[in-house]
Amino acid sequence: MRTTEYHLYRIKFIKPAQVALFDPGITPRELFELGLAARPSLEIKYKNTWHIGNVEYLTDDAGRFAVGRITRTTVEKFDENSKNFQEVADDSGPYTFVYFDAALGLLGIGRKARVANDVASIAQKIEKLMQATPLVIENEIHVKVDKIRDPRSFVQKINSCISVKKFKANFTGPNPIDADELFQKPMSYFCQQIDGEQGSVAVSGSALNPEAVIAIAKSTAATGNMASAAIQEERGKAPVTVSIRGDARKVAVEGVATKESTLDQIRRAYAEVRE
Repeated sequence: MRTTEYHLYRIKFIKPAQVALFDPGITPRELFELGLAARPSLEIKYKNTWHIGNVEYLTDDAGRFAVGRITRTTVEKFDENSKNFQEVADDSGPYTFVYFDAALGLLGIGRKARVANDVASIAQKIEKLMQATPLVIENEIHVKVDKIRDPRSFVQKINSCISVKKFKANFTGPNPIDADELFQKPMSYFCQQIDGEQGSVAVSGSALNPEAVIAIAKSTAATGNMASAAIQEERGKAPVTVSIRGDARKVAVEGVATKESTLDQIRRAYAEVRE
């Protein structure tokens, strides 16, 4: 049975620092759920319109939706009446499923080549579709859909090195409810208050605390941001740079898996990044 590969992403709704007077104090979760309920459509280019549909809740705060595009194509068919081959204009609507946890802003986007060449392109379309929803526009919200990168290789290198000489982490504002209290939450608040969208902090020393570096790096990855470190792997050698970059964390789900099982596997993969 064919497997489906899901890539983990984080959707963020970034409010302006100077909130409009008519702002109802709506939460990122509500913006996301109301955005899904609106089932937005957007013409990305001529005769190429993207849609969100098939919204289905599997729990109170999680479920899945479909995202795909409608394009006008020419289909070659055989006409039984005329006994001739013909070219007929028709609509093509390839789509893929996206599993979500609305409380966390977690997305598991299914990879499907017929929809787009890469999952990052699908993520960009989701970002644009949610950016076009009424409440987002009215409240001047900026929507970001960022990769949740796999920090395991980075963590292994931190654990095996002699010392960490420098650590740098990115942040955006605001971050999800499970962001760490030490770095991501306070820095995202600071970013929002000075009308910023993103920033970074770099710390250097003769030997930084590796446990703290790992904890912040995991939280940074889970919130859809990037981190890097300069580490000394051997005595007498110059430090080298390692980073959390590249592709999103992937989850391979068997075709026989139920919707509930698929959601659970995506959540567990996210928990492995976060913990």
